[in-house]
This record gives sequence, C-alpha cells and structure tokens, in this order.
Amino acid sequence: MPRLPFHGKRGRLMAATALAVLAAGPALAEPPRRSHPAPARARAETGIATLGAAFQRAFRTNPDILAQRAATRAAQEAIPQARAGLLPQVSATAYAGVLAIRQLQAGPPTVSQGATYYQRGVALTATQTLFDGWRTQNSVLQAQSQVGTQREQMRAIEQAVLLDVATTYLAVATGQALVEVQKRNVGFLTETLNTTRTRLASGVATPTDVSQAEARLSRGLADLSQAETDLSIARDRFLRIVGAPPAARLSPVGAVDRLLPRSRESSRDIAGRDNPAVLAAIASVRAAESAVRVAQGQMLPQVSLQAQVSRDYGIDTQTLQNDNAQVVGRLTVPLYAGGAPESQVRQARELLGQAQMQLDSARVQSRSAAFAGHAALDNANQTIRAATAEVRAAEVTVDGVRKQVEAGLRTLTDLLNAQQDSVNARARLLQSQSDRLVASYTILAATGRLDLPRLGISQPAVASPQPQSDIGVRFDAWRELRNPTGPAGPPSSR
Repeated sequence: MPRLPFHGKRGRLMAATALAVLAAGPALAEPPRRSHPAPARARAETGIATLGAAFQRAFRTNPDILAQRAATRAAQEAIPQARAGLLPQVSATAYAGVLAIRQLQAGPPTVSQGATYYQRGVALTATQTLFDGWRTQNSVLQAQSQVGTQREQMRAIEQAVLLDVATTYLAVATGQALVEVQKRNVGFLTETLNTTRTRLASGVATPTDVSQAEARLSRGLADLSQAETDLSIARDRFLRIVGAPPAARLSPVGAVDRLLPRSRESSRDIAGRDNPAVLAAIASVRAAESAVRVAQGQMLPQVSLQAQVSRDYGIDTQTLQNDNAQVVGRLTVPLYAGGAPESQVRQARELLGQAQMQLDSARVQSRSAAFAGHAALDNANQTIRAATAEVRAAEVTVDGVRKQVEAGLRTLTDLLNAQQDSVNARARLLQSQSDRLVASYTILAATGRLDLPRLGISQPAVASPQPQSDIGVRFDAWRELRNPTGPAGPPSSR
C-alpha cells in the first residue's frame, strides 16, 4: 500500500497547524507577564484592555450606579426635614383691605349709619414646638436609618454592576480565544481538504474522502461563525455595561483566591452578615421601628409656644395705629381623632413585620448565593483538571493518528475526528477557566467583598454636588418665580 503524502512539506504544515490549534487562546486565569513597549499599531487601538480599567469606568459612568447615588443624596435630605420639627417656625404677614360697616338702629325713627375703613397691617409670628411626643427625635432616627438603607443598596448595586463587568469581560476574553481556536481549526481543515484533493488526483484518496473533508470544513466555518456571533454579542453587552468598547485583545485576568473565604460555611456566615442587601434590610428594620414610635407619638400631648408682634393701621377714624405683642403657650391633648392615629400605629407595626421578614429573606438569599458560588468554583476546578488532561491527551492523539494515517493504519475520518476532539477539549478548557473566575467574583459579591480597594484597584473620585444653604434654596425658588422656564426635562448624567 503506498504511503500517504503527509510526510512532505504540506504534511508538516498540517501537523503544525493541528498542534497550534491545541495551544490557541490565552490562559484566562494566568497572571499577566511583564509588559513590553507596545508597537505603534497596538498603541493606536482604542478600547478598554484590562479588567481594572473596566471596573473604574463602570464605577464612574454606569447609569444604574449613578441613579442610586442620586437616590442616596435625596434620602439624606430627609434628615434636616425631620429635624425641622423642633426648630422655630417664623412667618411674616401683611394685609390690606377695605372694611365696610352699615348699622341699622331701631327707632322711632329708624336710623341707618355706615362707614368705610381702609385697613392695613403687618405681623411677625414665631412658633416653637416644645414637645411633640418624641415624634421629631424618632423621625430623625427613621431618616438616618433610611439613609443607611439607601447607602447599602448603593453598595449592592455597585457590586452587582462590577460582577456584571467581570462576567462580561471574561465572556469577551473567552470569545476572542474561541474565535482564534476556530480560525486555526478552519485553516487546518482547509489544508486537509486541499491535501485530500491532491491525493484524489493522484489516485490515493477517494471521492468519499473529499466529501468528508468538505463536510468538516463546512462545519468548521459554521462553528467559526457562531463563535464570532457570540463574541459580537458579548462585546455589545460590554459596551452597554461599561460605557466603552473592549479592546481587540484583552489582558489576562489574575485569580482572586486570596480574597475568598476558606470554606463554604465561612462564605455562608459572612454573606449572612456582610452582604449589602442584608445590611440594607437591617437598616430598613430600624427605620420601621422608628416609624412605629412616630405613629405612637401622635397620641401623646403636644406643647408649643407662640409669639407674635403686629401693627394695624387705620382701624377706625379715632385709631390711627394699634401695636400688639403676645406670647401664648399651648398644651394639646389628643382625645379622639376618628381612629386614624391608632390605625397608623397598627399599619406601622405590620410594616415592621414585613421588614423583618425581608431581612430573613435577604439573609437566606445571600447565603444561598455564596453556597452556589462555591459549588460552581469547585465544579470549575474539577472541570479544569479534566479538560487539561483531555487537551494533553488530544495532542498525543492527533499526532499519533497523523502518523498512523501516513502509515496507512488509519483513515482520514479518524484524523478529522481527532482534530475535532482536540478543538472541543480546548474550548472546554477555556470555558472552564472563565467559569472559575466568574464563580470567584460571584462569591466576592455574595460576601460583600467585591469592591475596588479590596481588589487593589484605585477607586475613582465621584463628583457630588455641594449642598446648598437653606437661604440659597429659598432665593433659588424666588428666582424661578421671576424667571419662568419651559417644561423641565431629566438632567443629563454625562
């Protein structure tokens, strides 16, 4: 039986291509090597090339994070609003009008008298609440707890966005590696088809061999198209979450095992204690407790002090000016208000029970997320070990089958099957490496540890508008009355 022409120059090229397929794609979990000066073409490329840069960009510009920061700043204004309950309330009053009086006196004879007075006056009134059933103090505590809830919810959204960034970054990196694998596979199959056609012309191969090679090449092209489509989708999702496109070649991602808890049980305990969703639920329970006391304060006595000075002009023809000054203390004891305060107390207690149940649910969900992350991490570790062994075995298999095909002991189908197995093994290894890193970041998010300083990444400074003084806000309101504007639209975040 004649020797197959795999030992010549073209055969050596096919063998080199097969081995190159197995070595294609960067190892996602490897730490980056020492960088060298990039060529001019690489420096000209735009896009985010490192996970740290993606984290920083999303932390600074992601609309979900920006929206929650605005909600947190809005919640902070509830604190001075609550404190206003025990601060003086001062108002100025001015009036002007006409008073017409007509008197009809009984007779005899009946006498009708009338007069018209043009009245005007000014008054200054100050009211100070001395005791309101501790509603103000409890309202302040409630507002502070609500601010704590918003801050923890902001941390939860930040960590959720960072987890999405890490997942999408790894999806793009894995997609780039898989596209390279499929491109090299297409190159190998194209070379195999050309070699088979040459063998058919020399009478060594059969038309069936050519058909098999053509079928495998078509399959390889379809797999390449699917890999490119998946990469395009991942790149678009990266752009949506991060706010900037990824670079043509992403840097490898280092492992974060040093930041992970030592065991599943440790992760569960930490997640039930430090997860931002749990901390937000705890703050919500405190706010609900304060709300109960605020509602109860409506049924307690109220004590206030009011002072007023006034001046009236033109009261009658004999009185040109009248000055008054008074200080009045008031004690109000609620006796019955139609049952509304009692209903509000019952309502607040039910909302407190709801908040406590939500806290229990948040703890269960965070612990479950940490446990699932550890399970995925363990599975990824086992898959990586198995896929690594499979890749090594596939390298040996492709080389052995190639030699056996040259010796006439194997068919072209055996070589094509071995090549496909090697491509699948490499794809499984790349995907399992990505899954391991995603599971690691999932555990960090579940335990409340997915933040930039803990990852060793500098946290961008977040611009926050300076609070305006009370007088400044009031003058702003008066200025708006003097300078009417058109319908207000949503402010731009960029």
